Amino acid sequence: MRPRRLLLWSALLAASLALHFALSWQAGRELGLPGRGEREQASVAEIRLAPQPPEPEREELVFEEPPALVPPAVLLASTAAVAPPPNVNLALRAAAGAGSEMPMPAPAQGFGLQQARGMGAAGFGTGIGNGLSNSSNRFAAYVQGLRDTGLDVVFVIDATGSMDWVLAEVRKRVADIADATRSLVPLTRFGVVAYRDRDDPRFVVREQPLTFSLAKLARFVEALRAEGGGSWQEAVDAGLEAALNRAGWRPGAKRVVLLIGDAPPHEKDMERTLALAREFARVGGEISVLDVSNDANPALIEASLGRKVNRALYRERPMLQYESIAEAGGGTAATMDGDIRIARQLVSLIMGGQFSAEMSLLLEGL
Repeated sequence: MRPRRLLLWSALLAASLALHFALSWQAGRELGLPGRGEREQASVAEIRLAPQPPEPEREELVFEEPPALVPPAVLLASTAAVAPPPNVNLALRAAAGAGSEMPMPAPAQGFGLQQARGMGAAGFGTGIGNGLSNSSNRFAAYVQGLRDTGLDVVFVIDATGSMDWVLAEVRKRVADIADATRSLVPLTRFGVVAYRDRDDPRFVVREQPLTFSLAKLARFVEALRAEGGGSWQEAVDAGLEAALNRAGWRPGAKRVVLLIGDAPPHEKDMERTLALAREFARVGGEISVLDVSNDANPALIEASLGRKVNRALYRERPMLQYESIAEAGGGTAATMDGDIRIARQLVSLIMGGQFSAEMSLLLEGL
């Protein structure tokens, strides 16, 4: 009995194995799996990506070569290196006749005045608007023209005995004069010519060429002494000739000569003096004259005496010879105009005598 049972279980196991094998083989065929040694090539899925657009070419930046800068022959003072912007508010106040505590630019004709004014007007444009009078508009354009061209100023000073007080005042105020002028036109140079008469044993003409250096200017003025001058007339023509021909003017800069004296040229030298002035004006320069004589300035006598004088006895205007020199030189002849502070008169004439009204407000503290 037992052997039969074992045989039966063996048969059932074999049948089960055969059935499982058959089912597995059939499932393998339906699933496409390799079987019976046959190898089917696996399919590979191909993923296609959208093509990327080509990256645009970048433009190459091209820089211009920087201009070659040539250093100036003379180093500029730091206070005169960059021009400050025009102060329109103060120009408006000046036009309205009101004072101000603010500093403002002022004028002095540039070398080639027509060009300087044109440039100045374009610089201010409509920034000033209609708030200024015609005079103030011209004043502002004049200042801008000077800022564009630069300014060269030579003082031609009578250094004879009667001019002692003038030299003392210039020595004391030379820095103030320079600072006031440069606050308006930063690129300003100064020079000095001192003259006496031809028979003076010490010198007829002594000069300091144009310079940006305030120290050089101060040293020269400090060394000057008012001496000599026995006759009334002096060698004015010699002083002007030195200033016009040996001062070292810059091309293109406005050229201003300021003659300061209390005596005329010798009569025989008057025509030569006028010829020098006319030639200087012809090439764009300007000569103005400050008459500091007692006859033209009774206020100086009153300050000295401490009392009033009869002004009907005095001329109270520049002497005729000085007026002729200023007219020939295209400038202005002036007196101290009742003032005893020469620095204000000098700066006003430097910046153009035709703008004395505008300048008077700007120089209240000088």
